[in-house]
Amino acid sequence: MKILKYLVIFMSVLLIIFAKTYAQDLTLNKQPCLYDGVIEPQSGTTRNIYIASVRYYDPDGKKPIQIKVFVNENGYNLKKSSGKYNNGVYKTKLSLPAGKHSYYFYAEDDHGFSIKYPQYGVIKGPTVNLNRPYQQPATLMEGGLYQKIGTNKSIYTYTVRFKDPNEKPPKKIRVVVDGISYPMQLHKGKLYDGIFLAKLTLPTGKHAYYFKAYDALGNCITLPEQGFVRGPDVISHQNSNPKLLDNKIEPPIGYKANTYSYYVTYIDEDNDPPSLMQIYINEQPYDLKLKQGKPYNGIYYLKYSHFVGNYHNYYFYCEDGRGGSYRFPETGYFYGPVVVK
Repeated sequence: MKILKYLVIFMSVLLIIFAKTYAQDLTLNKQPCLYDGVIEPQSGTTRNIYIASVRYYDPDGKKPIQIKVFVNENGYNLKKSSGKYNNGVYKTKLSLPAGKHSYYFYAEDDHGFSIKYPQYGVIKGPTVNLNRPYQQPATLMEGGLYQKIGTNKSIYTYTVRFKDPNEKPPKKIRVVVDGISYPMQLHKGKLYDGIFLAKLTLPTGKHAYYFKAYDALGNCITLPEQGFVRGPDVISHQNSNPKLLDNKIEPPIGYKANTYSYYVTYIDEDNDPPSLMQIYINEQPYDLKLKQGKPYNGIYYLKYSHFVGNYHNYYFYCEDGRGGSYRFPETGYFYGPVVVK
């Protein structure tokens, strides 16, 4: 019984000592404080980085268990930026959505004491993108190539649709073929929502392409987003010889003082303009010039003065620059004009 009595007395003493120690510890612990809390800048866009900073001080010399900034009730942890853990500046970087915001700071020490700044309410700010509403990026879609196989004389048509929900025209729209950028023009629709196209001729070989645009905000958009699309496969076109036809002289008969005009029509089904276009008059070559039509399908002419005689002869000769040539007539000569005194 005596042992039990002494044990009860001993436990009671321990409880008294623990209670006094705990009470003394609570009495000695002092509450930390927060001050100079701010988020900067106070206004900006969604692209800005916002810095939240606050000064923390604990008179007990202890670092905080936690220190946060709450923006619209979303908490973000802060880290010591300068000074000591118990007396220093804590900061963090924030990205904020568009709108009006509010915030406050919160800290807690190792004894569970907490502090809020401001003590009551919240601080208004920052204001993000209110004067410049959020701009949605434009998109490229429905891109493609009409002819995926052809020759080096074929016309290849690239098309893509550009759409900007902000109804702003693009700065540039391009198709990039084998690393070479070609401009595209509006074909149908509006500049901010329309079909753009480019028509190209390509050399023999395998090719690859993608589309690239810069919207009104300067955003770079590609289709596909990564990589490229293969095509077209271009084979070499077998060259066709050009043709000459419909020759004439005006006037066919005249005087020595007259000027005589020679005409001939040049046609090349490969759309090759002539690299050499001549008339041989009495075995002397002269260059002809385009009078009307297109270089690959047009009328060429020469003006010439003659001496008296009725034995003048001539023929035409051309080359297309790709190995094709033609003599007109194929053999012999044309005769004229007849020139009298």
